[in-house]
Amino acid sequence: MSDTQKIGEKLEIDKVLYLTPIILIMVVCAYLGMNLKRASEIIDKSFAFVTGNFSWLYQFFTFGCLLVCLYLIFGKYRNLRFGSEKPEFSTFSWLSMIFTAALGGSVVLWATIEPFYYLIGPPFNVKPYSYEAFQWATAYPLFHWGFTGNSMYCALGAAFAYMFWVKKKDVNRASSAASMLLGDKITRGWVGKVIDVLLILSIVGGIATTLGLATPLASELIVSVFGIPRTMVMDVSLIIFWIIAISLCVYSGLHKGIKWISNIRMWLIFAVLAFVFLVGPKVFILNNFCEGLGNMMQSFFKMSFYTEPFANKDFNGFPQWWTIFYWAWWASYASQMGIYFARISKGRTVREFCIAILTATGFGVWIFFAVFGNYTLHTFISERLPQLADTLNNLGNAPAVVQVWATLPLPKLFLFVMLLMTLLATITLLNGTAYTLAILSTRKITGEQEPAGWNRISWVLVLGILALVLMAIGGLKAVQTSSVLVSLPMLFIFIIIIVGFFKVIKADDWGGFQRSVRKAAPPAREGNAVQNSEAKSC
Repeated sequence: MSDTQKIGEKLEIDKVLYLTPIILIMVVCAYLGMNLKRASEIIDKSFAFVTGNFSWLYQFFTFGCLLVCLYLIFGKYRNLRFGSEKPEFSTFSWLSMIFTAALGGSVVLWATIEPFYYLIGPPFNVKPYSYEAFQWATAYPLFHWGFTGNSMYCALGAAFAYMFWVKKKDVNRASSAASMLLGDKITRGWVGKVIDVLLILSIVGGIATTLGLATPLASELIVSVFGIPRTMVMDVSLIIFWIIAISLCVYSGLHKGIKWISNIRMWLIFAVLAFVFLVGPKVFILNNFCEGLGNMMQSFFKMSFYTEPFANKDFNGFPQWWTIFYWAWWASYASQMGIYFARISKGRTVREFCIAILTATGFGVWIFFAVFGNYTLHTFISERLPQLADTLNNLGNAPAVVQVWATLPLPKLFLFVMLLMTLLATITLLNGTAYTLAILSTRKITGEQEPAGWNRISWVLVLGILALVLMAIGGLKAVQTSSVLVSLPMLFIFIIIIVGFFKVIKADDWGGFQRSVRKAAPPAREGNAVQNSEAKSC
């Protein structure tokens, strides 16, 4: 056992932040697991309540975050730096870390099938399979995975970066950032505990959505590659495999192994991307991406405020099913992503920070939607997969995605590579998330210490159980609801953090404060890296 691990074992658990969310999650899992028929009804009503009554809030909040980012890019704070020290990473490495943070395991899944979802169920009461539906099918994914969602990470990240590098405060928890508006006296009491419990539930809900998508995909790939029938036992076995793999990494000191796995996965992703583009309809991919980008830019404001208030039988609830779900999913990741981006951005200017997050993450994901999404659309219109809509509607995401991938040259080899990539992506995702949750539930921890190994493993187990329950309920809405429910209270906490950030930098006279400490400031103490580059696996 490593020295850092020994240190981690001696750390005291914050019983409120550890036990409260775990008990709540286990109670919910037990109730839903024992009442699967009733669970489906509860899921439907919960999803409809949040997305139906608060669509306006999600749309205004996300667009507001984008306005905040634009102000930071062009306003009076644009040239100020987060800390007086030189940047910790080279510009290329820094941008690479931001870029790869967005490339989680489910990106390839959604890039493959999301445009087809919009083709068969388009927005604005458009006729399915029409030319207009094709236009929205290429535009909406770029909107959902573009600047608006990333603006949440950027706005919160700026607040965390200011506290971490300028104010020299640890910002492992949302309550620390909320203190900028509420004050230390309030956030160190029960209010702060509530904020941090909600943060933990938000992270768990977001990761459960991702895990609920990745596990069926891995199972379907195993079925296609090895010809093994898919059962619930296979899904449970995959969860157990991931728990064992992470346990070995934690207790064997294989931290470098996780980094090695992450690097292998990234090379596989880019190799797969290049392969699909080269063997696919290259001209169609480029032309359709170009047109989709233009349609997205032309309709950006329309999509930003679309709530379908006059919904009836002629409408399909598109903004609730998709846009609001995505904003909720992004919000469930926003705090941990904001902390991660803040942690790696010492010495960067406000403008550099905001532009990098808005563009590096968005452009990175757009490449995958351009290649995989347009390959799917071309496969369908060329009548190579006429049954794709039936597969998607009757069997779900994973079988439909595997059907698309199986049309590529060397299908068995390609599907095996995708299986390997999915397994590796999930390991790195769960490891990073468990590390974050373990830090949040530890009472006091410094940058030189590791959270207890058993703490990390327990969170992986909780995530696995929740994901299995959601999959047992069945359907896309079940895993979507996981993110939607936990994100709603976080919006109000994020508003508190962002408002507090502007209040503090105005009161501090940030520019003058930075100049006064630049000469005498000691090197910034590095806090906990509560996220690694696998923070987001959407």
